[in-house]
Amino acid sequence: MSHRAELRLGTWKVRLAGILLVAATAYYLPWLVRNLNWRAPWLSLPFAAASLLTSAVALVTVHNHWRYSVPEERVLPSLHTPTVAVVIPTFGEPPSMVYETCRSVLTQDYPEENMWLVLSDDGHRASIRAVALQLQREHPKAYITYHEPPRRGDPRRRGDAKAGNLNSVLDAMQTWPVWVPFVETRDADDRVGDPQFLRKVLGQLVAEPKVAFVQTVKEAEVSPGDPFGNLEPLFYHRAMLAKNSANAVFPCGSGLVWRREALEEIGGFPTWNLVEDLQSGVEALRRGWRGLYLPIVGAVGQSAPEDIPNTVKQRGTWAIDTMRLSFWGERRGLSLSQHLQFSELGLFYLQGFAILVFAITPLFALLAGVYPIAATPGAYFRHLGPYVGAIELLLLCLADGIPFQALWRARQTWLGMAPVYVRATIIALQFGPKRKPAYRVTRKEAVFRWHWRGTAFQLVLFVLLIGAMVYHAVTHAPAGSADAGSILWAGYFVVVLSRTVRNSWHGLGFRRAVLSLFGRATAGPTQRRQPVA
Repeated sequence: MSHRAELRLGTWKVRLAGILLVAATAYYLPWLVRNLNWRAPWLSLPFAAASLLTSAVALVTVHNHWRYSVPEERVLPSLHTPTVAVVIPTFGEPPSMVYETCRSVLTQDYPEENMWLVLSDDGHRASIRAVALQLQREHPKAYITYHEPPRRGDPRRRGDAKAGNLNSVLDAMQTWPVWVPFVETRDADDRVGDPQFLRKVLGQLVAEPKVAFVQTVKEAEVSPGDPFGNLEPLFYHRAMLAKNSANAVFPCGSGLVWRREALEEIGGFPTWNLVEDLQSGVEALRRGWRGLYLPIVGAVGQSAPEDIPNTVKQRGTWAIDTMRLSFWGERRGLSLSQHLQFSELGLFYLQGFAILVFAITPLFALLAGVYPIAATPGAYFRHLGPYVGAIELLLLCLADGIPFQALWRARQTWLGMAPVYVRATIIALQFGPKRKPAYRVTRKEAVFRWHWRGTAFQLVLFVLLIGAMVYHAVTHAPAGSADAGSILWAGYFVVVLSRTVRNSWHGLGFRRAVLSLFGRATAGPTQRRQPVA
């Protein structure tokens, strides 16, 4: 079966699962509202709000995934290769890593003489300048330049962090002797994936004059099993195809090529948010441009966040960025379908509040016999069962063709990072539209130690849930009145949270992690992870 035929079949699976979910939601939610436990409003009202939020997320997802779209393959012929500027912003990455990225760019199936490779160094390091000189010797046909952006605080600089770095290259391009119509941005640690990356991406841009940018799949070298969920298969292999159908694709920072005309129309890379990716896409789309997603591997990260502080930093930044745009960003000009696609991103992070409510609820049931719903177990199961089953079916259909382990790891990541998303939402509200939190660059090396502080909340909740299950089983088993449903509910969250708890000592093993707390064993302050593709 062809890829397009498989996608059509998968689309109908999602639609049928969505119809079942709509019916189950209509059956469950009115019953839930009628049967709230008003003797414990402090529990029943948050539970009802969490249920309504979960339903909103699910129904918006059904709408957004009603259609998928894959663009036709358009590979540039050998005789038609326009000039492209490949901008690699760098700040503190190891020179060997930067070299490997640049080398992968220059050795792909594209003429060197049509590439202008710009190493834009915000670190102002002699070692990166040396990388540029070495590349010039090895690839004499390519135009390779070392660029130093104005330092932060300099009035000539348009924006801080990566956006300011990229904008300084756009400003410098105005002095180049020729007009370069396309600009690729590539993170300093991201090697080229598909050897025909530029031919395939530029083929789309040349064929479609109203396409502002083309985004591709970003993968990374990760540990076996991808314990931190860095590969994001549901996002790249499902969500982005859905956004493609609604013209709601947005840049992801790397493996991305812009039409320079579109970049200049939106005023360069936006500086209002923490990072430029998401907002730059919105700015282009609301002005009538199109964004395109091409499902080829455009970037393969040489590193991925595989310690808790770095994971929290990266995902927290994404969440703050999304919630600032959701609360305060300008989105006039977007269509209703585009609004719903971008709203799904904000609802995903808001779901963190609902997850925490659902995770804490069984504690009250198992320890104090307090429930958010005043109904018999049988009635509860008859109404909640179809609803939960429909959500599970939808997730399975959304992940059609994706290994089950990847779906499970994604769910563990969603639930384990819920406190991070809650905090990010609060920060976005606190800072408002006029201020933005400080931005830190994601480390390119893993720090292997027991990061128990970064998972303190998850660890406490994990222990409490286990304790509540044991206490309830011991105290109710003799009478035969144990609440099996609440035990299973708590057990589910224990299993899911176990991944985040284990990740807190990733790279050490539990015994060495415990010994390291007492100074009796250490893996060294910083170690490069041994990558496994």
